[in-house]
Amino acid sequence: MQTRDQLRAQKVYEHILLLQKEDSGKKYGSLVLSAPTLIRTAGLLQAVAFYKAKNDPHHRKFLENLQTELFELKVLQKGTDLHEHLMKCDLTEYMRLTHEVLGLCQWHKRFAQSVLKVEPGGNKP
Repeated sequence: MQTRDQLRAQKVYEHILLLQKEDSGKKYGSLVLSAPTLIRTAGLLQAVAFYKAKNDPHHRKFLENLQTELFELKVLQKGTDLHEHLMKCDLTEYMRLTHEVLGLCQWHKRFAQSVLKVEPGGNKP
């Protein structure tokens, strides 16, 4: 049986491998390196709103990947919009989702560095 963290790593790795084949992998990687800091400083709802408001394919892809990973990990019900859910949920659920998303972000960050070869301090999105 896999641990929760192993499941997170597996789901994120699948998404990162798809990006590795695209030219935009480096830009996506730069974005995910800063995601945990943004979530911790601004809050999950504000970070999700920021990614949603950006008219940029990398921001949309990151948000789409997070939402898909949350569905696959059975943290959110399929078809639930993360932003809408965060606006309506109670504090306990908000904290649980923040914990899950930060766990996913750590794997996005690790794989961006190891697979996509993105360095911290590089070009920011």
